[in-house]
Amino acid sequence: MIRIRMHVEGPPMSRVPTSKDVARVAGVSQPTVSRALAGHPQVSPATRDRVRKVAEELGYVPLESGRALRRGRTRRIAVVASPDDLLDPCQPQLVVPLHQALTAAGYRTTLLAEAADTAVLAQVTDGSVDGVVLAAHSGSTVPRRLAASGVPHVLVNRLAPADGHPSCGADHRQGAAEIASVVAGLGHTEVALVLGPRRMRTSLDREAGFRGVLAGVRAVRTRVLRGGYDHATGVAAAQALLGAARRPTAILCASDTIALGVLHEARMRGVDVPGEVTVTGYDDVPMAGLEPYALTTVRHDPGRMAAEAVRLLLAQIGTDAPAAPESVVLPADVVLRGTHGPPRA
Repeated sequence: MIRIRMHVEGPPMSRVPTSKDVARVAGVSQPTVSRALAGHPQVSPATRDRVRKVAEELGYVPLESGRALRRGRTRRIAVVASPDDLLDPCQPQLVVPLHQALTAAGYRTTLLAEAADTAVLAQVTDGSVDGVVLAAHSGSTVPRRLAASGVPHVLVNRLAPADGHPSCGADHRQGAAEIASVVAGLGHTEVALVLGPRRMRTSLDREAGFRGVLAGVRAVRTRVLRGGYDHATGVAAAQALLGAARRPTAILCASDTIALGVLHEARMRGVDVPGEVTVTGYDDVPMAGLEPYALTTVRHDPGRMAAEAVRLLLAQIGTDAPAAPESVVLPADVVLRGTHGPPRA
């Protein structure tokens, strides 16, 4: 077999390659380069692949500024999350469908991992993006300042109807109430709650959901421990609860990462789950469904949440009179797996 290696001779390294350079090397016109890189249907697949290959080898990056000036839009959306939030296993479950929904709508996604409000605002109020999806920054000044600047934006995975911002979030109170009802219905009367930090709205809503159901069951005794939404909190809680003279028969956790920590410590101690203690989580992170854990938990549909958030955002773009801010609340589903059961007699 004879292999022919094509050598692409690019422009001098002293200047930035242009679309003219790509057109010359690929043997096509400059307009064809633009159409090929934009995925225009009138360009054949072979030509499109050749142009893209040459552009990549030359290091050519098409500038959006020219198109933006002509159309008044950049076709870019910024998805903003803090660095700490990106460490949360739930965040990729939301960022990925957001990217997919925006791509399907013809937009490119820019992910900004910034903690400071000033850093976020500097990058999204300069005209380089058409809109902003805020997947973090609870309690920050960013939404208010975006509204004041006229930048289309939407809050995702949190609700802000009272503040007048378009938002899409989950009904955490309802989800927590659903899983608490399952546990109470199994006959558990010694129940422990392992909760997240008080400063987080999701933590307070889940706590309210748990308590609202358990308070209505007269025989239930409840113990409460609080920490972060992390594995270490679950381990520490399990050490305290499973080492007590009077163990709970059920432990309701405010997140899956907490619950996985509880399961880890229970196994280290030889405590049977669910034979001796029921353990439930919240969020349905990918690890929760794996066979070694089979965690009973609560799930919100991240794909639907992303689609609704993108719908709310795009409704604001390209209009001088956007509709009144809409807040979409999505219901939760209990996922019954293998860590729940009735208490031992």
